[in-house]
Amino acid sequence: MTDDKTPIPLFNLKEQHESLKPQINAAALEALNSMHWLLGPQTEKFEEEFAALIGVKHCISCSSGASALQIALGAAGIGPGDEVITTPFTFIATTSSISLTGAKFVFADIDPRTYNLDVHDVERKITKKTKAILPVHLYGYPANMDAIMHLANEHDLKVIEDCAQAHLAMADGVMVGGIGDAGCFSFYPSKNLGACGDAGCVTTNDDDIANRCRSLRHSGRALGKAYEYDLEGSTLRMDEIQAAILRVKLPHLEEWTEKRRRAAALYEEGLAGVPVVLPPTPPVGYAQSYYVYTIRAEKRDELQAFLKARGIGSAVYYPVPLYKQPAYKNRGFKPEDFPQAEKAAQEVLSIPMFPEITEEQIHRVCETIREFYEQDATV
Repeated sequence: MTDDKTPIPLFNLKEQHESLKPQINAAALEALNSMHWLLGPQTEKFEEEFAALIGVKHCISCSSGASALQIALGAAGIGPGDEVITTPFTFIATTSSISLTGAKFVFADIDPRTYNLDVHDVERKITKKTKAILPVHLYGYPANMDAIMHLANEHDLKVIEDCAQAHLAMADGVMVGGIGDAGCFSFYPSKNLGACGDAGCVTTNDDDIANRCRSLRHSGRALGKAYEYDLEGSTLRMDEIQAAILRVKLPHLEEWTEKRRRAAALYEEGLAGVPVVLPPTPPVGYAQSYYVYTIRAEKRDELQAFLKARGIGSAVYYPVPLYKQPAYKNRGFKPEDFPQAEKAAQEVLSIPMFPEITEEQIHRVCETIREFYEQDATV
């Protein structure tokens, strides 16, 4: 085992930024000097390019992944009195966006292998008030969209995909974000496609949803009309500088995604025989985008401390499921109703993953994890 303690971060935003710094600076300056700071030509071109990449008719840019969820739900007609079924094992933006529409979120447990919605539990949670299912493609692993769409069609439900961690992931041969009624992407800086600040978008093939999203992000303004409002919206636009920066990065996304997949393959090889659970291999027609590489580990917290002491970054997504969050303490949730989410929160650990990670760095991470369990076995 090497004594190298050169830090290996969980994400390496600096290296990617430095590689594109001249182009990013030039694009940002051009957008700044254009005086078109909102809903200008850079935003329009980014929307066209991202829609083409995902394979959908419409991309509606907005200020964040959270705002994308909010306007997509609103555009799909979700509101007071409605229920939306989603996962408790995700970032709180998933549920807060539902609450902001006036609707109620209902949790279904997760699949223990993929960490995505357990479709059987989703089916059990459907009531007369259910109006939508909101699957999260967690860690970049696509949810079981075939089964989810079957349920949605059977019960006349909308499907809003949370694609915040799943740029270029595929389910049944189709890019996520192009399967349900709408897909919601985040361009937070650490994401597979990241802005230099907050940004997001909605993707859809539904003309009506697209037009309502465009209105809702712009204070509810009627399209093409100043100071006439068809809806109550908010100020949720993407700014022109972020759009320009994203256009610099977008042509590299497919290459970066392939590098992530190669890194995942090296992890799978390097961790063979180590007593941790690796991400599942996607079935035929599915592809994972590896926002993070997440293992399940006994003595997770001890392993994380061991890695930290040796300069290796890691994180837990998510240590506190949403049903345990203080914001929802009066909702009457019981941890025993979500046994798989409860167990996952105690065992998952995400280890370094970024396109620029080297084979040597991956080898060091794997050998450090192996060393931890070999050392533990001798105690």
